[in-house]
Amino acid sequence: MKLSQALVGVIILGSALTACGGDDGGDSGASSEYCKDLRSASADLKTLSDGEVAEFDTALATMHKLADEAPGDIKDDWAVLDGAVTKIEDAFSDAGIKLSDLEEIQAGRVPEGVDASKLASLGATLNDINSETYTDASKNIEKHAKDTCNVDLDE
Repeated sequence: MKLSQALVGVIILGSALTACGGDDGGDSGASSEYCKDLRSASADLKTLSDGEVAEFDTALATMHKLADEAPGDIKDDWAVLDGAVTKIEDAFSDAGIKLSDLEEIQAGRVPEGVDASKLASLGATLNDINSETYTDASKNIEKHAKDTCNVDLDE
């Protein structure tokens, strides 16, 4: 398995959460702190779908923050997404890879200290998060973002 193929899973993870846009709808939902943060997170989240690995750590931190502040009606879906992000971070950590190493890895250079056997199992971990549960949670987050926050994540 090429590591760059494994990274596709990370990119897929962020693809549902890119290109945030829209305006404050004036209602309490759209002006909530969560909606404001979702709207302003577009640059961080877009790096995931664009494959700009140098900023993955920032994008993943942004996703954790949004999961923490998600309102009750979408909290469970964010928990699914946040769980996937945590699985990715843990798998990379177990293999000895820091998110800041991804650019080097994409260039074909494996950093010192990387566990090759755990690196080989990274693809399986990424496949595990590419499930119907994840897809459904992403769709629910997109719908909530549009309906409540006036943010279109499906562009």
